[in-house]
Amino acid sequence: MTHAHNDAVREQFRIQAATFTDEGFAARGLEWILEQLAPSADAQVLDVAAGAAHLGRALAPHVNHVCALDLTREMLEQGQRLATAAGLRNVTFTLADAARLPYLDDQFDLVVCRLALHQVADPAAMVREMVRVTRPGGRIGVTDMIADEDSELAEETNRLERLRDPSHNRTLSLTEVHALLKAAGASVASTAVRDHDLDLTDWLTRSETPAPVRAQIRTHLEEELAGGTATGLRPARGDDQAISFTHAWATVTGTPRD
Repeated sequence: MTHAHNDAVREQFRIQAATFTDEGFAARGLEWILEQLAPSADAQVLDVAAGAAHLGRALAPHVNHVCALDLTREMLEQGQRLATAAGLRNVTFTLADAARLPYLDDQFDLVVCRLALHQVADPAAMVREMVRVTRPGGRIGVTDMIADEDSELAEETNRLERLRDPSHNRTLSLTEVHALLKAAGASVASTAVRDHDLDLTDWLTRSETPAPVRAQIRTHLEEELAGGTATGLRPARGDDQAISFTHAWATVTGTPRD
């Protein structure tokens, strides 16, 4: 199952890699995340399941060094192009699995991930590895979409997410994110939550979702707007009749327990 899921992730993000620029959705929320992380200037940082390393590259001017690690070569290549264009010389890129980090215990001062927990095959394994490679006194920062605490509503949200992107695994609730950190041997230090509005058409276009599936997702959101079953995505219709919806994001920081 893990190998099949990883293959699906590679295929989906090979397709999407070129859309991960420094504008629009791919770059959203970075300043807010940096405020929560407050990195120190001498920090050695690991950006796990980094994609094109938007968070890692945002951290780079504020820290000593960033290693950005991801499963998909095309995403790392995109990140390298963007880092080079920005003149960032303290970011390196590594092709590897977030559930099996190729690093020693206690190697990094700050270990982060952004919009990755919902995508990986085994989020618990990823968080355990993040905690393992964090030095005593260091910090872990997890930013991801969060699902409703109501399990039925969360499952409906995840069903639509998987329709749009078959490599989507499961968006977790905030309670579940906290539980993963604690089970991995970390204490939760802080939690911040923020809403992000997305345009439905752009969201479906970036993943190259097939037209029949796009129509199916749009129908569900239109039905909710008409008073039907809730999807957990909180759709809205603008003055131009375009549909948007909302992802709730959380940034949770933790510290390894002694």
